[in-house]
Amino acid sequence: DSQRCEGSMRKPPSLWPIIRVACIGAFIGQLDASIVQLALPALKDAFGVTVDEVRWVAIAYLLAFAAFLPVFGRVCEILGRKPCYLAGFALFSISSVLCGWATDLEWLIAFRTLQGVGGSLLGANSIAIIVQSVPENRRNHAIGVFTAAQAMGVSVGPAAGGLLLDTLDWRWIFWTSVPFGLTGFVLGCLVVPST
Repeated sequence: DSQRCEGSMRKPPSLWPIIRVACIGAFIGQLDASIVQLALPALKDAFGVTVDEVRWVAIAYLLAFAAFLPVFGRVCEILGRKPCYLAGFALFSISSVLCGWATDLEWLIAFRTLQGVGGSLLGANSIAIIVQSVPENRRNHAIGVFTAAQAMGVSVGPAAGGLLLDTLDWRWIFWTSVPFGLTGFVLGCLVVPST
């Protein structure tokens, strides 16, 4: 009886660490989709290319993200969401570093495509992890916080991009998401449940 009473008085485990990790994935995916827009003129000058060519830096990310999203949605159901989610953070962070090190436009577009693949792994899992981890009576609140993180990523991107271009150079447009990606990877290892 005492064990049963003690178990009933225990608090349920906090779900906020899981929600925070999902929000990091939502934030950086949208941040990188929007932050590069202001950098296109700087990239055009840096690489000596035309406007039509430099647009592929933005398009490559969005195409890869959208193309792989349904594929990863199914793959993650087969392999498990946690390993795919962590792979998304790792790939996103590595490709962000590589984007900043790109020496010509072709390599930058290739690395942006990889970044879009990583973002797609995050996008295919973020909301599913919340739905699987959060009880139904708290799910609407969790999804609202997740949606706010996405909106914040979209809105912060252009402002952060302009600030980085004014104070540093275009390479920091890509490097700025690396700390978020690494933080998401480490926290994801610790708190995201295996499925």
